[in-house]
Amino acid sequence: MFSMDKRLEVKEDENLRSVPVDPIGLRKYVIDLLGSLATASSHAKRVSILGEAGVHLRCLGDLSEAEQVLREALRIVEEEQLGLRKEVQQKIRLAHVLQYKKQFKYSDKLFKEVIEVCRVNDKANGLLHFALQHAGKNLFDQNRFTEALALFEEAMELRLKQEAPEDQIKSTAQAIARTKSLLQN
Repeated sequence: MFSMDKRLEVKEDENLRSVPVDPIGLRKYVIDLLGSLATASSHAKRVSILGEAGVHLRCLGDLSEAEQVLREALRIVEEEQLGLRKEVQQKIRLAHVLQYKKQFKYSDKLFKEVIEVCRVNDKANGLLHFALQHAGKNLFDQNRFTEALALFEEAMELRLKQEAPEDQIKSTAQAIARTKSLLQN
């Protein structure tokens, strides 16, 4: 078991949003991460750095910067033809930022597109459980709990079948439990 940098630790709140345990440490990590762009040896490495930074910036609530770095990552993926899997990964991340910005018209559209691509394309199929989980959170954020629950349950089915890491299964289980509790009220 590898030891994760403590600065990267997040917990989910009751709204299924990722909250950094150490926001100051995470911010310093992001600054270092973005600083490493200057020496990135390939386009794929740049996309990886920008994508990771986008996730952390979203968790920190820096939504405009998160959107900016993820759009840049997506631009590189498309320009350099780095492949469908990388494109889908960045689109999931971008849709999640748009959700946090409450731009649901755009997040809904992007999640719908990504899920369709994952369902029909083998290169992206491995990301379907992520797409479903995050699309579920997007619907949850809009109080569309019945629709969200269906996506969380499908994500759980896939994660169990693929023997996904424990933290992913736990996250989906929490999302299901939280959504069911709200549906019962």
